[in-house]
Amino acid sequence: MKKFLTLLSLSTVLSLPAAAQKLDWNLNFDYLFRNYEFDRSSNIFEDSYTLHAARLTPEVGVLVKQDASVFHRVRAGVDLFKQMGEGLKAADLIGEPVLYYDAEAALRGGGRFEALAGIFPRRYCEGDYVGLYFDDDILFYDNNLEGILLKYRNNKVFAELGLDWPGKIGDDAHPSRRERFQVFTAGLWNFAGRFSFGWTGSFYHFANSPTNHNVVDNHMLNPWLEWTPFSFMDELRITAGGVFTYQCDRQHDMDLRFPMGFLSRQVVSKWGIVLDNQFYFGDDLMPFFETKFSDFPYGTELYRGDLAFHTRLSGPGWFDMVNLKYEPSLTRWLKLSVAFSFFLGEPPASSCPVFRGWQQSVGLRVDLDAARPHPKAPRSSGKKGVYFHGFML
Repeated sequence: MKKFLTLLSLSTVLSLPAAAQKLDWNLNFDYLFRNYEFDRSSNIFEDSYTLHAARLTPEVGVLVKQDASVFHRVRAGVDLFKQMGEGLKAADLIGEPVLYYDAEAALRGGGRFEALAGIFPRRYCEGDYVGLYFDDDILFYDNNLEGILLKYRNNKVFAELGLDWPGKIGDDAHPSRRERFQVFTAGLWNFAGRFSFGWTGSFYHFANSPTNHNVVDNHMLNPWLEWTPFSFMDELRITAGGVFTYQCDRQHDMDLRFPMGFLSRQVVSKWGIVLDNQFYFGDDLMPFFETKFSDFPYGTELYRGDLAFHTRLSGPGWFDMVNLKYEPSLTRWLKLSVAFSFFLGEPPASSCPVFRGWQQSVGLRVDLDAARPHPKAPRSSGKKGVYFHGFML
């Protein structure tokens, strides 16, 4: 039966008009050197270490052009990953497979819709989840999403909604592996001139393993207002908003926590030089970080964001992250970044100074997918309605 369904699917694709399909491919390369130095604060918040690695992700597949306004892609590939200094053979570099379907449609009225399903690179996500939801190192190591992603945009609104399934419940061979899934969203609505309303959110379910029969919820929402005043800068952006969380450890007497705080970001850039500052004041957003169940701490499996949000204070505290970057404009498919980051925050103990540490990083990305073809807006037929995937509703 499985062979029959496979042959049927293959024959369906091959039966499409030859002019409507063609070979589709992409090549993505990432190089990252990032050095952390937190000895100044006795490594209370993070350890001093160096991340130095490279990744190559070749993809190949089929592109099907349904019409001028709708494209379908099916791709397969693999991650080749190497940390510098590891004595590995070529076969050891082969990592996670990439298998996904991607549909993109231009809608009547200027809107665009895209849907992905399978195992696909995180670069398709356009929301800014770095810091609050994901440490940037985690995003580099865990390069792919396993689930679905839906995106919509027009000249006023952008919104995306995704599902990632990073953990399947363990078995006899993996007794400590927990079931985990995360629903995430981001968006921006330009409601008045240079003012916009934005949001990011995450519903994270940290569930059972064969050795840990407990469930922890960690849900978060960050709405903000954004102001982009007119200036001679390439970018000038100021955001301010709240961070609201719901956290529940169901096996420790349904321990409920609602940590929250204020988060602001200021971005200024000109001639490729970027100053990106992020300030937070509020509660410790990782109250269950050291909590253990069956001698297994929740730690970074439950909290995947930057550890700066684990303020380790019983009351509200603050921290500030200053990023100074040089990102020259090269091409659409080649990006270079040289950055210096400085971390400051309220000391949780007398032995920890306000200046916690700093990092230096160099990153290079080649993404030929940036030059891929996109669907054209559908031509007007004179009929009223909303066009979606070539059909009028």
